[in-house]
Amino acid sequence: MRLSVFLACALVAPVLMAAAQPMRLQPSSQWVVDYAADSCRLVRNFGVGKDETKFALESESPGQVDMLVVGNPLANNTEEVSARFLPVQVKPMTGRTAIAEDRRPALLWSQVVFLPDDLAEKKKKSDEARHKTTGRPPALDLAEEARTKAMRQDFASKANELEINTHRGRSVVLETGPLGEAMKAFDKCGRDSLRDWGVDPDLEDKIVRPLWTPSVAKWFSASDYPQRMLVLEQESVVKVRLLVDARGRPTKCTSLSHFKESSFNDVVCAKFMDRAHFEPAELADGTKVPSFYTTVITFMMGN
Repeated sequence: MRLSVFLACALVAPVLMAAAQPMRLQPSSQWVVDYAADSCRLVRNFGVGKDETKFALESESPGQVDMLVVGNPLANNTEEVSARFLPVQVKPMTGRTAIAEDRRPALLWSQVVFLPDDLAEKKKKSDEARHKTTGRPPALDLAEEARTKAMRQDFASKANELEINTHRGRSVVLETGPLGEAMKAFDKCGRDSLRDWGVDPDLEDKIVRPLWTPSVAKWFSASDYPQRMLVLEQESVVKVRLLVDARGRPTKCTSLSHFKESSFNDVVCAKFMDRAHFEPAELADGTKVPSFYTTVITFMMGN
């Protein structure tokens, strides 16, 4: 059974600090870790009444975190917004505007890394280099990976506010308090989810060569575009998670998208199951082991 876990913590009275610059919102709920079917979510509300704002982190697989903030105080007329976790972050993260299901303003940041600026930039360059290589990337340094995880936890423990810049120089500050304990519970959800999928998280920690393929795009072509969606001029972005065995063959495909028309999701999983083959994940001694792989496939109409 999937449950929501309420973190025991002292609640700050749900009071909105009235100020023109910035608007400060204090917590009006506990942190909640939601064990959803295909993701983990860390959620907390800030402010009250018309100013109530929801903060959520969502992870569909360990190491990949999106951040969503929804509330009337976030209304703005720009496509991009920035945010920083204070006092540990100097360089702002760039997010985009959206509209939530309840029609309130929403802001979304993808791939939030929770690292100091210098380490975040170093990780970005390292990830880009690994993706650009024409051959299989070199083995991971597990000691370095452990240090990065420790720095991530340290970042979360020291962060105590989220400053969001909306429009006309106005900012909204969510007084989150230290995020360390909440992030520990969030990460535990991620490891528990791996077990639910049939993946051993302790084995994942020992993988030095993750699953690899030269190009996911080679498994798809224009003829895979669902014909009905082509006629309706519909586009979509489909996130998927594959379970892959020790031979490099997918054993299960799960769509993580919520597009109302399922044909895009169906096509992507069908093609992956039929065509995909990976270089298997490996341990330091060369032992090949099962693992998981996540990616995004974009269906876009040509000009």
